Amino acid sequence: MLPPPEFPIQDRAERKEADRERVRQSILDAAGQMLLEEGPHALSMRRLAERIQASTIVLYTHFRDKPAIVDALFRDGFERLRADLEAVPLAAEPMERVLALGRAYRQSALANAARYQVMFTRCVPGFEPSAESLAVSQRCFEILRDAVQAVFDAGHPLADSVAHTTQVLWGTLHGLISLELFGYLGSTGSGEQRLEQAMQLLRAGIPSVSTSRKKP
Repeated sequence: MLPPPEFPIQDRAERKEADRERVRQSILDAAGQMLLEEGPHALSMRRLAERIQASTIVLYTHFRDKPAIVDALFRDGFERLRADLEAVPLAAEPMERVLALGRAYRQSALANAARYQVMFTRCVPGFEPSAESLAVSQRCFEILRDAVQAVFDAGHPLADSVAHTTQVLWGTLHGLISLELFGYLGSTGSGEQRLEQAMQLLRAGIPSVSTSRKKP
């Protein structure tokens, strides 16, 4: 009989960490689905443990308490959004990258609907994200702001400051995506169509008709 294979200590540690992260993500996925399907009052450590068919000890091994799980959903959602936005390549025309970021933003939100709800609707009463999680969320705004700054730097004057223009962009994206996620845009495909309409309006509206630059 052959002896069991030996794995280097580093490999064993990496496999252990990968298993730990897999369990952690399964907990977050289950918590997010509970929030979507049943609302915040249904989320408890006991019911979540039942959902993943594990003991509450497993939950407390990974998270201090229920608020820590919600905070992890918040942060994980923004980390996913940040990664999706950072994956958008640079474009020869800066405005094209702004439009591409808008499309990537929507795709990320739809793919992570439960986390998106926690990120922006504060659906769990009393939840306040940690400072660390808020810092992750700020990076997403900075990616959009940098793209708008590039439009300005390319010689396109803006109707308002870079910061305010970015807030309009983010607000437009969030508003349309929220309507789509909550079922207010009607038939399948209308969310993408409305986003494209909004992106074209932004294409025309972000650069000001004025010939004088305003400082960002």
